Amino acid sequence: MRIVALFTSNVSGSSNAKMGEVALSNHGVLFFDELPHFPSNILEALREPLEDNKILISRVNSKILYETKFIFVSAMNPCPCGNKLSSMKECRCSDFEIQRYKNRLSEPFLDRIDLYVVMNDSFSDNKNVVGSQELHESVIKAFQRQKNRGQKELNGKLSDKDIKKYCILDDESHEILEKARVNYALSFRSINKVLKVARTIADINEHEIIQKGDLLKSLNFRKR
Repeated sequence: MRIVALFTSNVSGSSNAKMGEVALSNHGVLFFDELPHFPSNILEALREPLEDNKILISRVNSKILYETKFIFVSAMNPCPCGNKLSSMKECRCSDFEIQRYKNRLSEPFLDRIDLYVVMNDSFSDNKNVVGSQELHESVIKAFQRQKNRGQKELNGKLSDKDIKKYCILDDESHEILEKARVNYALSFRSINKVLKVARTIADINEHEIIQKGDLLKSLNFRKR
């Protein structure tokens, strides 16, 4: 995949451009499988649309602005062979190989991802705590709460100004977030992402303001 195809592609070799995968994903989902295997120039170029929810394409005679309000989802193995977290298979990778694999993703790029989830082995006797129907209803109710607050954007796309307005913490949560900022050297961007995820968790838990449990769960999603 070339970076030009990801953002725009030329029409008949002219300076005109049509939308690439990033712009076409607006209000949808953009999924990258085997994330570390994508060229670094493509991943770094994603930083702008992930951060600003828009991308500006400059051509000889024009500039085109595309909205990029998509949900970015990606997947990667814990190591090159894929068995590092397996309870059944043995990892064949050295520490150097694992670190080199992880280093394909830069910190500025990773900082723009809202949350991280480690997937464990799946067994036939595993049972979901929450059913899909119950989960669906909970998500719809959370969506309605966001709309009822008067938000123009959903939690994941809130601006810095709106984060201060809608992502309100109780006193105990304020102290926890400050300790986390110092202990884990959280950037301003990371803190805002923690707050947006905590706001969504609070909505699912039917909390008007973000409480301790909501914030701790959100902070847990920053671990990688």
